[in-house]
Amino acid sequence: MRNLLFVLMFFAIPSWATSPNILVSIKPLQLIVSSLSEGELNVDYLVSPNVSPHDYALRPSDVRALRQADLVIWVGDELEPFLSKPLSQTSASQLALLDIPQLELIDGDEGHDHHHGDHYHEVDPHIWLGPNEAKLIAAAITEQLIAKMPEDKAKLEQQLERFNQELAKVVSNINQQLQAVKQQGYFVFHDGYSYFEREFGLNRLGEFTINPQRRPGAKSLLNIRQQLEQGKAKCIFAEPQFDGALLESISQHSGAQISLLDPLGISVSNDKNGYFELLQQLADSYHECLSH
Repeated sequence: MRNLLFVLMFFAIPSWATSPNILVSIKPLQLIVSSLSEGELNVDYLVSPNVSPHDYALRPSDVRALRQADLVIWVGDELEPFLSKPLSQTSASQLALLDIPQLELIDGDEGHDHHHGDHYHEVDPHIWLGPNEAKLIAAAITEQLIAKMPEDKAKLEQQLERFNQELAKVVSNINQQLQAVKQQGYFVFHDGYSYFEREFGLNRLGEFTINPQRRPGAKSLLNIRQQLEQGKAKCIFAEPQFDGALLESISQHSGAQISLLDPLGISVSNDKNGYFELLQQLADSYHECLSH
């Protein structure tokens, strides 16, 4: 029996020579790290996916977690402004994803592409929803992990290659799935899906608000009502992190369905397929509503 227990304990030990304490800001980044490491690295996140990171306030337990972390991964001040000051006071290695040089960021209030560094305070920070952006994020995370675990360099590079291969398969499948609904118009609650929409060529007509902390203005609501009354939109997508009462009221008598998009992956399991499931879940939500 002792020999059996020893064998079981041996196989339960992670294959990493060392394992850094990794902390991320939001669950989607946890999903990327887990899928990248094939579920082998333990990663904690700060902000529950049930709430928005846009106006989150750190708790004492969050501050302790930041102080204990070896590596902190966050999107950037555009998404998690509450992290700027605490991160300036910690010795942990940090990776702000919006600082990745190769990213082609999207303007958050006009929907136009621009390269890193232009109009920084206007960018859409929801970069984890773009497959091309996810490849750059995964590469940047791999660099950080190699710095922390240089003896595992070969394995980390192999896992990055497998991540990219699996991502390519998921993107191909989603492209086929959404092909028939790409021309269907819809509105979203807030401007947070530009990278996913750019990848798959979807037809967003507009959004209720750019900043989810700001109620949409009367002019915006009037424009949306008019388009809905003209039958231009098949769907209005709400989000589980925000109150959907406004969307329900404005959609009445329009014929547009109310559906949910979850950019933070509330119900997605944290395993080696987690990030790919997040993308597939979004695709399923678009397809289900827009195909009816």
